Amino acid sequence: QRGAAVTGIDMGAAPLAVARLHRQESAVEVDYLQTTAEELAAAQAGNFDIVCCLEMLEHVPDPGSVISACATLARPGGSLYFSTINRNPKAFLFAIVGAEHILQLLPAGTHDYAKFIKPSELAGWIRDAGLTVEGMTGLTYNPLTRVYRLNPRDVSVNYMIRAVKTA
Repeated sequence: QRGAAVTGIDMGAAPLAVARLHRQESAVEVDYLQTTAEELAAAQAGNFDIVCCLEMLEHVPDPGSVISACATLARPGGSLYFSTINRNPKAFLFAIVGAEHILQLLPAGTHDYAKFIKPSELAGWIRDAGLTVEGMTGLTYNPLTRVYRLNPRDVSVNYMIRAVKTA
């Protein structure tokens, strides 16, 4: 809406079909591609000012590879945003028991607790990819108001890290 050139990717045809419907309804220009971050990085290294990898690292077999691909996609000085779910008992209760089974916000089985990622693990993969961690904040959800909020003091369940690709 503000004039940015946006590319969205997913490996699945079904999520892209939904995204394309949203594009038609919203009249926002987004170039949707059915590909992986690694494939796009091989084709478009250094082409992006901002790279967002949100709510998917806990679903892939090798998060470090995805983070490395995201780093390759960013131009020097570019910003990268990663979000995922922390691995601890509270996150298990909120993301799996609460969101999947009690509130049924997601289908049961969407998440595998063993694939949740501690902030220290994510920060390590980010540094391994040659990026610098710039900040971290939590995302908290109130099921009564159905509102998400950024909360830098609570990264116990959902959280987001901003990184920068240095020159």
